[in-house]
Amino acid sequence: MSLNALIYTLFIDPLLSGPRKAICDRIDPAARVIDIACGPGTLAMELAGKASSVTGIDLDGNLISFAAARAAKKGIPNISFESRDASHLSVYHDAEFDVAVTSMAVHQFPEELALSIIGEMKRIAHKVIIADYNCPLPGGFSGSLAHGIERITKGDHYRNFRNYMSRGGLQWFTSSSGLEISWETTRGNGVFVIVGCEG
Repeated sequence: MSLNALIYTLFIDPLLSGPRKAICDRIDPAARVIDIACGPGTLAMELAGKASSVTGIDLDGNLISFAAARAAKKGIPNISFESRDASHLSVYHDAEFDVAVTSMAVHQFPEELALSIIGEMKRIAHKVIIADYNCPLPGGFSGSLAHGIERITKGDHYRNFRNYMSRGGLQWFTSSSGLEISWETTRGNGVFVIVGCEG
């Protein structure tokens, strides 16, 4: 197991159970779903319990190997994992999937890359669901904890988070990608927002 996979599954995944459930609740049983920047595959595997088929992609080959091994161990038949650059998904046809989802990824990327990824999600799927930090973050302990977690990361990751917040969060990124938010909900005491979009 890679260090990234260990850290994510032990410390991050438990915090994201609310957003994962909110996404899964919106998935039709017949849907073909792609999970963008799937990491260790936790959301993808939960989606596989709801959808017809799930494809998880991530640029990190170690995370993809870890996710594939987890799914195989659990005996999940309708899921596959691929190492791919989410900003260049020419391997997939237009509208090949019913739903493209991504969770806690947009704030990590430089602005142009995030917009490119959302653009590809829009192209390859009929619907797009994105979960990330709410903007503005709520006050109190929950919001402070989220800020603290991001501040610890430092470097490019923290700069990208700050840009994400200064831009206005998912509302700005979806609008700038030509997507219209059709529904929105929050989880984690308002720390996370989940939006459903159509082009």
